[in-house]
Amino acid sequence: MTPVEAEKAPAASTAADRRAARAEARREEILDAAQRIFAVKGYHEAGIADIATELGIGHGTFYRYFANKQDIAAQVLERAIMQIAAALADEDPTASSTVDEYREQTRRIMFSMFELLDARPEAFNLLHVQSLAIDVEALHTSFEAYSGYTEKFLENGVEKGFLRQDMDVEITAQALVGLIFEGTRRAIAEDAARETWTRWIEAGVALMFDGVSG
Repeated sequence: MTPVEAEKAPAASTAADRRAARAEARREEILDAAQRIFAVKGYHEAGIADIATELGIGHGTFYRYFANKQDIAAQVLERAIMQIAAALADEDPTASSTVDEYREQTRRIMFSMFELLDARPEAFNLLHVQSLAIDVEALHTSFEAYSGYTEKFLENGVEKGFLRQDMDVEITAQALVGLIFEGTRRAIAEDAARETWTRWIEAGVALMFDGVSG
């Protein structure tokens, strides 16, 4: 490389970086708009024209980033699942050493889920409602991932002796995640107030730790 070429290389690299950053920003903007539209209109009723109109862009711009409606819907759904998973990432499955600590940790996790539902209702709508039309396998995969994550908390309790030693942690984890999924689905469908989902959390925690017997 000549001295002149070497001098031009950083400038060219910087220009390329700026173009890549602009392209990524535009892609995220399109994903944001698609997430809102799919949540409001539903996957089957929403179209590429709706997304383009929302942003004031041409169809050609859309197709530079996504192949078709199914392509963007799948990517929007994947992003929504990652947003929900990120809300749980701060909780360490091995942190609790007593049943009381685990009870509070469980309550904290469930409140985090519902707080995220309040802040990002479109993400939950995509996972719990629209995923059946977009990619039902993604719903199954997310359920298995959340169940596997919950299973680690139960294993910690069994190993430390504050949960039942004979617990089937795999099936119990699936049952607990099913309870949470149904609670969030109902909150979406009924546009539940904070008081309602607080009742879901407290009833769920009580069921998990205290059972139903007197």
